[in-house]
Amino acid sequence: MTDTKKNDWFRLDNAATVFPGQNSEEWSNVFRLSVELKEDINPDLLAQALRKMLPRFPAFDVRIKKGFFWYYFEKNPNGAPPVMPDINNPCHRIKFKENSGYLFRVYHHSRRISIDTFHSLADGHGAAVFILSLTAEYLRLTGADISYNEFVLNPGEKYRESELEDSFRKNADSAARMKIKTEKCYHSGDVRLPKHNVNITSGIIDYSEFSRLIKPLGVTATEYLTALLLDIHLRKQAAENIKQRNVCVQIPIDLRRRFNSDTLRNFTICLRVVANPNLGEYSFEELLTQAHHQIALASDKKVLNAMITSYLRTEQNPFLKLTPLIIKDFGMNIGFSLTAEQSTTALLTNLGAVSLPDDMKPYIEKLMFMPSPGLRNASRLGVATVNDRMVITFSDSFAETDVEREFFTHFIKKGLHVKIESNRY
Repeated sequence: MTDTKKNDWFRLDNAATVFPGQNSEEWSNVFRLSVELKEDINPDLLAQALRKMLPRFPAFDVRIKKGFFWYYFEKNPNGAPPVMPDINNPCHRIKFKENSGYLFRVYHHSRRISIDTFHSLADGHGAAVFILSLTAEYLRLTGADISYNEFVLNPGEKYRESELEDSFRKNADSAARMKIKTEKCYHSGDVRLPKHNVNITSGIIDYSEFSRLIKPLGVTATEYLTALLLDIHLRKQAAENIKQRNVCVQIPIDLRRRFNSDTLRNFTICLRVVANPNLGEYSFEELLTQAHHQIALASDKKVLNAMITSYLRTEQNPFLKLTPLIIKDFGMNIGFSLTAEQSTTALLTNLGAVSLPDDMKPYIEKLMFMPSPGLRNASRLGVATVNDRMVITFSDSFAETDVEREFFTHFIKKGLHVKIESNRY
């Protein structure tokens, strides 16, 4: 049985099913990707590029509808969403009946194209392919000759059915039963900003410099950044003189390479790296070791398969399947309110190094990846690398800046050049 019927409608993937019920005035799982060019954006050409590109991405060309038991996507008949001037506080709530029913918003500001995406549509990889393909088509309309690759798709070609695949359902075949554990982790007691305000701080680092720093240590970029977050929050918690809880960093892992998938929908799963301060003080080198081994163990394909199978079994629970959607939504909202981010001190999502066609590289200044600000955890950061520029972006709803300051100061002390950009000033 296929998930599509002439692609006029299809089910939400397994990861996407939880997000509509969590979509409230308090919080919405929306993330942002931005591409900065070297010349100012022409909004009319951007809108033209969007109209031309959207049919190539049927997973984005949808609106969400309520069934009796589940949400589903159907083809959006409204053409394309508007291209709008950018706003000060991105990643605000997606309302399903606004924006012509589309679940993503397209913005422009000066040299920057930005897309805010509701997570039910796609993960960071899928959204990156969408915005880079849109940017490439925009550049073509300005007269540039841009080639295609795995991140820049051709709007003249028909989409592949595998791009619409629910890769969770396809690959969840583990016989193991894995209980997904949660625990209450440390959260800072910082001062919250007014509702719907978000502080954004980006640090731009030459990836070649960063690579020279981590290569002798035998760790990946994600492992190094995870250890740094653990270190900062362990010291921050100790200084607050409160009950010492575990510090937990949540890391979404892209499953496409492990399971040979090219879906443009969601196909990530979240791992957690944990440090227990009651075991004693950790050196940074010890935290690097912890991050390296915990991520390696959790990233084993068999373990990942058991995890996605466990999540799918929950969705396929006969009682849950027969529960009306209105009750599911109520339960999801209450559950999220009670447990939201309890098991997460910080979130780190690394898009990795994005490959551009050679003839597109001269037009691109940088790529930025920004997760939605958290309700309780003050450190949510996205990382994206293109053209040897690694951009690390914090988004938070707290007034304090100590975590960001310590984070980027760490690299300056290591001799790396860091350029800071922020909406705080």
